[in-house]
Amino acid sequence: MTTVEQVFCLKRSDLETLFGTPLPQGGFQGPSLGQVLRLNQVFLPRPEAEGEPRLKQLIPYQLFCCQGRYFVYQRGGGVGEGRLAGRLSVGIGGHINRDDARSNHLSHEGYEAALHREREEELICPSTLSTDFIGWINDDANPVGQVHLGAVHLCQVAHEAEVTIRPHGEDLHAQGWWTVGQIKESAERFERWSLLALECLFPSRSV
Repeated sequence: MTTVEQVFCLKRSDLETLFGTPLPQGGFQGPSLGQVLRLNQVFLPRPEAEGEPRLKQLIPYQLFCCQGRYFVYQRGGGVGEGRLAGRLSVGIGGHINRDDARSNHLSHEGYEAALHREREEELICPSTLSTDFIGWINDDANPVGQVHLGAVHLCQVAHEAEVTIRPHGEDLHAQGWWTVGQIKESAERFERWSLLALECLFPSRSV
């Protein structure tokens, strides 16, 4: 019997109390990660959560930077989120599930474990990368964005060769290390969240 994934969610109404009403749109800086994790938490079967805009699934979204260039990859047709197939991305992201929490509550330590788990599922890279929380992604303009909230993290890499796609993992294909200018020139090829994540880094600079 297949077990349905139970994903971590937050109530939109609680987020509006913390972030403001309506929720800010785009990529932006805001409340701390700790403040968000102190809100009421909900775990729901993923199919149910995907159709419930009164909840937001929290997605850790990690960017990898080496000397001003960002790791870019392309999603193949076999990725778990089929709606993103073929798009370029600078972010490794994934759902937090019940196994990441203890006693049905996700602590900051549990969140960090989920962050590293997702990274290790997709990439081969040093476990000691410097990682900083830099902001939030919210995009209610489409059904996918309406049920997700991104927590953006920047990982600093000393050498480009330290980050590679994990063989036999999800259908991802490395495209090299790009400057923000190069990403901007090909913006129409990137998933929306990648462009919004860079807005967290460069709030006065449209990507």
